[in-house]
Amino acid sequence: MEELKEIQVPAFSLELLRDVLLPDILGQDHQQMLYWAGKGIARKYPVQSIEELADFFEAAGWGNLTLLHNKKNEVEFELSGELVSIRLNKTDDCTFQLEAGFIAEQLQLMNKYITETYEQIKKRAGKVMFIAQWDQKDLLDEVTIGKRSKRKL
Repeated sequence: MEELKEIQVPAFSLELLRDVLLPDILGQDHQQMLYWAGKGIARKYPVQSIEELADFFEAAGWGNLTLLHNKKNEVEFELSGELVSIRLNKTDDCTFQLEAGFIAEQLQLMNKYITETYEQIKKRAGKVMFIAQWDQKDLLDEVTIGKRSKRKL
């Protein structure tokens, strides 16, 4: 990944892959599949902190990820940047489920609880909000990573 950080590519290539090709290939379930793909990417590129998570977003060209709130069972992020705004203004069918899945898996690996992330698009502001939530009863079972763990009573 290090050798790729300095290479610049046109944003149009990202748009072609992300907003045209993938939805065509994946069909009507592309949003759910992108969420799970984001989780898979997170397992291949694990981070150790919220700061590293934001650094990954910048390196991947996904935008500027900012932590807004960090509560006991919830974290809220804001994703902004020029490319985010352009994507939001270009189409009503824009999704950030890849990023949501990535955040969910990274936080799950960090906090050891089953974690889900929801996106809230703020089209007028040109931003996306991500709310990641977990229940401390849903402890991650190391043996069954990728499967829903049984609740501990």
